[in-house]
Amino acid sequence: MAFRSPRVRGVGAPPVRRLCVSVRRYWETAVFVGSDRAVALGWDGTLVVRERGGARLTRGADELLRGARAASIPVVVLTRTTVERVAFEARRLRVADGLSIVIAGVGDEAAELRALAAEYPCLARVVGSEEEIRAARGAGVLAFGFSGGGVPGARLRAAGAEAVVSRLDRALALRVTARRLFTVSGEL
Repeated sequence: MAFRSPRVRGVGAPPVRRLCVSVRRYWETAVFVGSDRAVALGWDGTLVVRERGGARLTRGADELLRGARAASIPVVVLTRTTVERVAFEARRLRVADGLSIVIAGVGDEAAELRALAAEYPCLARVVGSEEEIRAARGAGVLAFGFSGGGVPGARLRAAGAEAVVSRLDRALALRVTARRLFTVSGEL
């Protein structure tokens, strides 16, 4: 496998071992060298649940982020939420180090996913809404539904999800980026 240097968007100098760049729209942490796979997650409804004006981690989200890091799988967050809000919440919830790339304020999710798929040929999208499933499918990316965010699994499957997961866990990023390592029932 050929190793390539990770690219840090918005910076002309080559990345160092750990570099976090905050800009208006995204941040990227350069820690993964040569990875051909990544998992793209939604922020609201997948990693974070909103309650009374605040946010809390979805059950198992911290395990998922630790497992992805241990398996050297970059975690990409695509969200319509502003990068400032995601950064604030990620720091408060103590998960900022688990996020490799955050692309916030997304208008055309399918275009963003196509660009990411060019960089990560084994890209899998795990999201909790039908709209996000359809965008991933339209971009040619494996789409997995997450029913723990409130949308029933049957609706996510009807929208085109490869499979539906009801909980986040340490091995999820490894399973979904390994292309079709799920049971016949459609549940991971």
